[in-house]
Amino acid sequence: MDAAPRTVLEIRRGIEAGRHTGAQVYASVLGPGHRRTVLDLALGQARPGVPMRTSTVVEWASATKPVTCVALMRLVDAGLLGLDDPVHKYLPEFAARGKEHVTVRHLLTHTAGLTSTVTGVVAPERMVADICASPLAPGWRPGTRSAYNSVAMWIVAALVSRLSGRRFGEFVRTEVFGPAGIEEAWIGMPEEEYDARRDELAVIAGFTRSGTRDWVTWERPTGGGHGPIRELGRFYEAFLDGRLCSEAAVAEMTRPQVSGAYDEYLLATVDRGLGFLLRTSYAGHTYGPHASPDTYGHGGRSWCVGLADPAHGLAAAVYWNGTADTDLGALRQPATLAALYADLGLVT
Repeated sequence: MDAAPRTVLEIRRGIEAGRHTGAQVYASVLGPGHRRTVLDLALGQARPGVPMRTSTVVEWASATKPVTCVALMRLVDAGLLGLDDPVHKYLPEFAARGKEHVTVRHLLTHTAGLTSTVTGVVAPERMVADICASPLAPGWRPGTRSAYNSVAMWIVAALVSRLSGRRFGEFVRTEVFGPAGIEEAWIGMPEEEYDARRDELAVIAGFTRSGTRDWVTWERPTGGGHGPIRELGRFYEAFLDGRLCSEAAVAEMTRPQVSGAYDEYLLATVDRGLGFLLRTSYAGHTYGPHASPDTYGHGGRSWCVGLADPAHGLAAAVYWNGTADTDLGALRQPATLAALYADLGLVT
């Protein structure tokens, strides 16, 4: 921890202020000929009386979404579908109630306008069927408006399952986490794995679903990723280093697809790639003052973030064991990342 004094100080300030009970931070940098881990630390508590460790399993929430999108892009690379194909070409049941013109690209850029009537934990098949039977948001024309559309990730996952012939969570484990060298992360943790680890999982005070069986084992492509935060960092390493997608796919995913658009859900201006929030996105998930202009990543609720900064060869992920309101999140995340950049000597 002595190697990251500013980062540790920033996290400890938050613990003392009651903003979170603990944290995990991971970072690696690409050096001459190889990538090296420069930070892998844990502070505070994972739950009352249980110390946070670097191996503690934490919830990634919406930071899971880039993993879901990369799973689909691996099939795009394989020539199994195209970004501008209509979704119903592969999911015929999707062509209902105004969704005939929704494309794969619309799903990945949050411009599809999908809706659902389902609340609570349900089987993936039921969720997908409900979205397919539901209309677009009122007055929505796909591709012309922007609104954070979490339910679209269910259709992304359905495309992965339909085209691969495999369950989505299993495809991610073998075809995304496998090549990335990730062993301790899941989208939908197996129940036997949960039973073995349940007393070690991080639990966020005040978030009643945190750490519960139904929540952790739910194969939820919108935000069901669980694992130590270093595994999310390793996902960004693999993507940044070209081990998950072709060079063309990486370029397409990280270029502005939606630029300076007003997001009707977030009530803020955003820049999006395919599955990633880009450097200039809204304050709630900014990557701090020292991130280069081509940085991309994604946050998870108000308690975690993963990112890649190609200019510095940096892959990083941070988890805070505590919720935050919008204003606090807009301070905590950039402040911690600013401290991390300074500790790593990446301030320009």
